[in-house]
Amino acid sequence: SLNELQLKLRELTLRHDECGQEILLNEILRILIDRKEFEQAELMLTNCVLTEPYRSTNQHARYAYYVALIRAIRLDYGTAIQYAIQALRKAPERALGFRIAATKLFLTLQLLNGETPSRSEFLDSQMKDALYPYMQLTSCVRFGNLGRFMSLVKQFQETLEHDKTYTLILRIRQNVIRTGLKHICQAYSRISLSDICVKLSLENPDDVEYIVSKAIREGVVTATIDHEAGTVNTSDTVDVYSTTEPLQAFQKRIAFLNDVHADAKRALRYVGTADPDLEAERQKREREELGMAVDIDDGMDVDFSEI
Repeated sequence: SLNELQLKLRELTLRHDECGQEILLNEILRILIDRKEFEQAELMLTNCVLTEPYRSTNQHARYAYYVALIRAIRLDYGTAIQYAIQALRKAPERALGFRIAATKLFLTLQLLNGETPSRSEFLDSQMKDALYPYMQLTSCVRFGNLGRFMSLVKQFQETLEHDKTYTLILRIRQNVIRTGLKHICQAYSRISLSDICVKLSLENPDDVEYIVSKAIREGVVTATIDHEAGTVNTSDTVDVYSTTEPLQAFQKRIAFLNDVHADAKRALRYVGTADPDLEAERQKREREELGMAVDIDDGMDVDFSEI
């Protein structure tokens, strides 16, 4: 049971059995995720800190995957993406099932973070069939097709629930709406709110004005709302290089490279003690050099009283 595993984890912690701690902590996190007790899982992550480097690469990959899933449920998508990348890097090649699960989570997190995965990420020969639902959902996000997106979610609901990404996929609905609204504003200089409701396949027409105003406030689109006429008037397209988007993209790349560099440094293994044979040889060489120096000094003794 969960209580028995927690007691065993405490015992292993007192014995400083780091490998056993990694295995038991992953098992506890798996049980908590299956029970959807994410707050309890967050407490476990806060209270149980494992030392790096990890003793088992496989356990490290599992731990990173669980942390990514928990952080995503807790709305911390930036941290979740970093742990998902770690899980994919640490996953062994033969663990195909784990790599598929980690890839599904990573693709979902990219969509939640406002990024659109490239088509090449879905074309791996070993993962192509498993990633098919996610490729279809990504296509809907790319084109802002909300109606098809929701129908696909219902069609693949059982698969998404099995992958533990169903809750996260439902959150992507807002991103689909924003993308569709951006495409509409690029195509029309003036359009009525009712037409926007039809094009976005929204169920409640009363929500359109709120959605558009929120998108304008967040900078998704550059437009104004004419409340009396019930229309949206779009402005000229803004040059992306005059905004902070390129700066933010470079910052994300720099942060990623810094994290990879830090992980590589932490993964280095240093020899605690020198090789006894090499140490003995070095000491012998130092004694010989010292003896030669003494002989030279003895041969250069001069009686300065005779000068």
